[in-house]
Amino acid sequence: MLANFFSKSKPVNFILIIGLFLMYYLLDIFIYRSVAIKLKTALMVPLFLALFFLYNFIVSKNRLTKGGTYAFLLFVISLGYLPQINVDYIIVLKYSILFLFLRRFYSLRTLKSIYEKLFNSGLWLGVLFLISREYFLYLFLLYVAVFLFINVSIRTILTPVIGFITPLFLFFTYHFYNDTLVHFYRLFNIHFSLDFNIYNSSYYIIILSIFGLFTFVSIFLKSGKILSVNTKFKRSWILLLLHFFVSLASLFLIEHKDGTELIAVFIPSTILIANWIQSVERKLIVNTVLLLFLITSFTIHFFNT
Repeated sequence: MLANFFSKSKPVNFILIIGLFLMYYLLDIFIYRSVAIKLKTALMVPLFLALFFLYNFIVSKNRLTKGGTYAFLLFVISLGYLPQINVDYIIVLKYSILFLFLRRFYSLRTLKSIYEKLFNSGLWLGVLFLISREYFLYLFLLYVAVFLFINVSIRTILTPVIGFITPLFLFFTYHFYNDTLVHFYRLFNIHFSLDFNIYNSSYYIIILSIFGLFTFVSIFLKSGKILSVNTKFKRSWILLLLHFFVSLASLFLIEHKDGTELIAVFIPSTILIANWIQSVERKLIVNTVLLLFLITSFTIHFFNT
């Protein structure tokens, strides 16, 4: 059933997954939105479709799974769990830039145009830092990728830094010219926050329990076999693991959490889970897991109204 269908990459798979997102979108409108802003939310659909394209491109182009559309399906489902996310343009802009960073970051495995990719990765991180300061942690990921895939040298170390500071320098220049440097200095007021009260509700406990359980099951069951073999995917798997844990760590640097910050965690989480699902031979288990994700992603909203 679901296992056989989504184990393949066919155009009809993508059409159905996009249709699934539209169902979440309509559910979001009728449960959480007023009639007055329905037109505004409709303008967000093409932007989300662009996000989906970038996500699927990153996964397939960099061979982060063994094919199929499990990862794409799980990512769209992960968005379906979250309420009220499709009217905030800043959120979509932020994750679009994050995907542009990840596109260059994961493509370092091919060893083509290395310095261009390193500069662009640093550049996108610099832009992200201007929007959300917690993303400076992703610099750690970038240097791990340098260590895993590229020869470490002064040039490979400095290139991402130059890319990172370029948008910061332009931001500084703008505020220096307008005598508003106080806005530039605020960028470096980074606070460590332990305020996770938003996640104490049963709504978020369900979301975090489901994704947390299957992510760690995937890590536990897949890591041993993958890390025991010296292949290029082994290094990609290490990056995926670190990506997941860095995305978790970044939550501690977000003062005002609203739930949408979990999207950054869902990106590596859904790829990790997809890798585990692909290795499960019993289709009954795969179908059960996918049905659990699908059913709860719809029913959870009725407990939050």
